[in-house]
Amino acid sequence: MGYYSAKNLWRHRKQCDANPEKGSSGKRSQALGQTLLLGNIKVDIELKVKVFPRMRPDKVSLVAKNDKLICAFASRYLKLHRELHFVQVVSRKMRELARLLMEIKKLDLSVVTLFDALKPHKYDILVKATKLTSGYDDESQTYKSPTYAMNMGTTLKQCCDVALLHVLKKSKSLPTVDNANVEADIKTCIQLIEANWRFDISTNAANDLNLKKWNKVTLVPLATDLKLLKDYLMKVAANQVSMLQKNPSNEKAYTSLLETVYCRLLLLNRRRPGELQRLPIHVYKSAISEEHNQAYEEFSEAITETERILMRSFKRIVIRGKRGRGVPVLISKDVQDHLNLILECRDNIQTVSNIYLFGKPNSQEPIIGYKVIKKYASLCQAKNPHALTSTRLRKHLATLTQLFNMSENDMEQLASFMGHTLGIHRASYRLPDDVYQTARLSKILTLMEKGEAGHFKGKSLDEINLNLDENLISEAQQDDNHPEPLCQYEDIQEPHPDPESQQVDITLPKKKSRVLVPWTEDQKNLVLVHFGNHIKSKRAPKKAECDNLIASHTELLHNKDWLKIKVFIQNQYRKKK
Repeated sequence: MGYYSAKNLWRHRKQCDANPEKGSSGKRSQALGQTLLLGNIKVDIELKVKVFPRMRPDKVSLVAKNDKLICAFASRYLKLHRELHFVQVVSRKMRELARLLMEIKKLDLSVVTLFDALKPHKYDILVKATKLTSGYDDESQTYKSPTYAMNMGTTLKQCCDVALLHVLKKSKSLPTVDNANVEADIKTCIQLIEANWRFDISTNAANDLNLKKWNKVTLVPLATDLKLLKDYLMKVAANQVSMLQKNPSNEKAYTSLLETVYCRLLLLNRRRPGELQRLPIHVYKSAISEEHNQAYEEFSEAITETERILMRSFKRIVIRGKRGRGVPVLISKDVQDHLNLILECRDNIQTVSNIYLFGKPNSQEPIIGYKVIKKYASLCQAKNPHALTSTRLRKHLATLTQLFNMSENDMEQLASFMGHTLGIHRASYRLPDDVYQTARLSKILTLMEKGEAGHFKGKSLDEINLNLDENLISEAQQDDNHPEPLCQYEDIQEPHPDPESQQVDITLPKKKSRVLVPWTEDQKNLVLVHFGNHIKSKRAPKKAECDNLIASHTELLHNKDWLKIKVFIQNQYRKKK
């Protein structure tokens, strides 16, 4: 055994006789070297083999690996979540607890391990350390990491459960007064966290998190950007297919085709990137080889011809989604052809065992989905590439479906397809609140402000039309300094003055003089009779209605335009108030 510089450790590993892969420096040399510093600490072997090598080799990781309670908590969490990608989650939770322990040690020098901090009289230290770790600001009473502060309460309770289990096992073999006292302290600590943590941490952190979300700008992918991305993916895929057909061992073309197929499936199905990137290859092969359409022949009459064609055009496979839910993935025929080519060339490229369909070449890991979609969103020259993320694509799908008249059953099917419940779909994946409240609910508020809500009795929000365009035109054409009088005369501006008079007007500004053209009795009678119902309901006529009246009585209304007729009608029912 010997000590080496962290930067030069890879060189020693390359020539070390104890290295089973002598001649290769490998990866994570510093992480493996840090694990050797732990000595013979009793840790779950699965945790030591799977999680420790993936942890960043710094002081935080060393504290986490040295603490028995943190390791026991991580071991139990790893047993509960058997999927390979949860190794990263376990590593993150261990480091969160280690950072908390480091702050506790600064506040109380008597604390050596996390187990020492789980006592009732140290509850205030736990609260203070959590605030320091999550970046709490006393002046603004806000958190830099409110999610960390909210989750730490649950994590500490789970640590108390693990510690209590350890004490109970120990007390059965050798019951003592000390064990009973420790057991009572841990139970009391759990009660304190359950009773007071929400008042000290969780409520403020949740309010802070919600406050930051309220005025956050909602980015939605542009339709033009989606088309650009799809066209670019198809263009790249076509080039890589031709290259692979010429040279099946072309690793660069293989990787590019794999990434474009992944992006196309993500774009079509709006899946979470982690769900799709971890698609096992045996699941795809078994699903493609089976024929499902024959099982639904009795339902062929219940669907349209278009839907029958779509059923023949797409293959459906089910993969594991969030919280163990099964979520479907639809695969078009051209994507199936590309995947078949990938499988044909896979043995030439993939030299190590990889269980994933979208596995990295010469690696046991899958591709990193969010990085791939980010890469091609930038390459396709989209106007707003930051909006082309998986989360925003999922929100985009749920938002646009509100344009259709979908039944409750259709909404449930959509929520099931997206891999969440109907309640989550309505709360998080619907039209953004800022759009809905500004564009739709403002109709109701505007009508109530004008006192015209009763005119639209029994109508839906989609059927309400406020004619805001005409009101804006009317306001724009009215002179700011001369509001429209409640009379039966209209304004006609004088012709443009000559340059000399115009120059005088600039030096000595004057108010514009107006020539009032009175309405004749015939004009008034015609307009009053034609728009009698509008006056009774106190509703201004529309532009098209005024134009139709002028077209049918051109000679009589030769000096009136639609705007003057509209203002005349407005003046009539306003005078009756």
